[in-house]
Amino acid sequence: MTAFLQKAPHQWTAVETVAALKARKIGALELLEHCLDRRARLDGEVNAVVEIRAEAAREAARAADASDASSPLAGLPMTIKETYEVEGFHATAGMPELKDYVSTGDAVTVQSLRGAGAVIWGKTNVPVAASDHQSYNPLHGVCRNPWDTSRTVGGSSGGAAAALAAGYTALELGSDIGGSIRIPAHFCRVWGHKPTYGIVPARGHVPPPGALADSPLSVCGPMGRSGADLELGLDLLAGGMPDSGWVLNLPKPRHETLSDYRVAVWTGDNPVDPAYAAAITAYADALAEQGVQVTHLDAMPAPLIGNDDLYIALLFATIGSGVPRAELDAYAAAAAGHPDGSLPERVARATRSSLADFAGLVERQERVREAWRAWFADFDILLCPVSMTVAFPHQTEDGHGPVPQMSRVLDVGGETRPYMENLYWPGIATLGHLPATVRPLPDPVRGMPAGVQAIGAEYADRTTMRFTALCDEIFGGFVPPPGFA
Repeated sequence: MTAFLQKAPHQWTAVETVAALKARKIGALELLEHCLDRRARLDGEVNAVVEIRAEAAREAARAADASDASSPLAGLPMTIKETYEVEGFHATAGMPELKDYVSTGDAVTVQSLRGAGAVIWGKTNVPVAASDHQSYNPLHGVCRNPWDTSRTVGGSSGGAAAALAAGYTALELGSDIGGSIRIPAHFCRVWGHKPTYGIVPARGHVPPPGALADSPLSVCGPMGRSGADLELGLDLLAGGMPDSGWVLNLPKPRHETLSDYRVAVWTGDNPVDPAYAAAITAYADALAEQGVQVTHLDAMPAPLIGNDDLYIALLFATIGSGVPRAELDAYAAAAAGHPDGSLPERVARATRSSLADFAGLVERQERVREAWRAWFADFDILLCPVSMTVAFPHQTEDGHGPVPQMSRVLDVGGETRPYMENLYWPGIATLGHLPATVRPLPDPVRGMPAGVQAIGAEYADRTTMRFTALCDEIFGGFVPPPGFA
């Protein structure tokens, strides 16, 4: 414990912070005030934390200090992604029509964190309806990357990642359907875990308020400053709904020693900045020097054949099922200037999928899941990019939500690519219902942080997180952005 105590509290991992709280090396109220002070001094331009309930948090922190510190989080101060119901806070998902909505109770995941001793003090910024790889909305404005405020934090858990990087919180609760945990972690140099579909209850995630049915693709998961933080978070979050009758029994990690892991590396097919792909290859080579069994794939893994088209169809069929007719018409209008078969045309067509169409997509998805089960008999980890590129400059003047994204482009290593192709790399794990853990690469790419995605077999969450934690031991841990140390 002595080594990490020499660092400032805002540089501790969640695991280190909990250890300090349990050992009474710091008090919950003292730590909370430290977090609140940092947010007040440093968050003006970043704009990560968009709502605070300081007095309620202080009351909870005092109660934690008066307890025996035996709870799993022992009074850990936390922020929560704005899309979650947290009693007394707004839950708007950045949508003007929900600007007056205040939660009267907690999401199931938030209940779990509070029950474990978390002290929740703030909510973090998101894009409108949690539907962009940037985090900005008409209610709370733009969230900027603490590594370079001219660039995005990613989305939709962008404020969460920025808050972790800037030292306002050591543990966060994110959600992910198109990389919404993984891309912000990649852009902001923090850690994030997209769980296997269905192992973390999603009830209480907005939009819409009050929904009871789970999304067919979306998941809830932890974000932190180390692989061990993700293990801590998932242990608290995973399981069935209260009184549901089912019990989760995730398998143990496949291996406890890094050199026992069988790792496949794939950076081909989907668009990716060559500099970023080269950094992942170098990372894999460094793993091989540690004795890891690394295979650089020269052909696309069989389950990935057709993955992109199917994922886009299923994702936007899901999105289209919950939007009004006017928005469907807006998709069609935005696609009208693009040729048949283009990504915008496919997106617009998918939003109007029939129930029969959707059932066919789900059957195809099941075949992909079956193919991944066979593929992961030979490998423990698929190492691949998180997105096409590192954090890019803000593109926020053309509106909100997926419709303007259909006409945006990104510079990907000097090549212009459609903005929405940034969904392809995260879509691998989403479509397959696979767990995926992101940690930073050791060195920047084009001057910005970059992460790498470790994807595992369905329900092998403990394998991808333990692999990541073992990598942390070799490649180092959390590093704050300049100006936030």
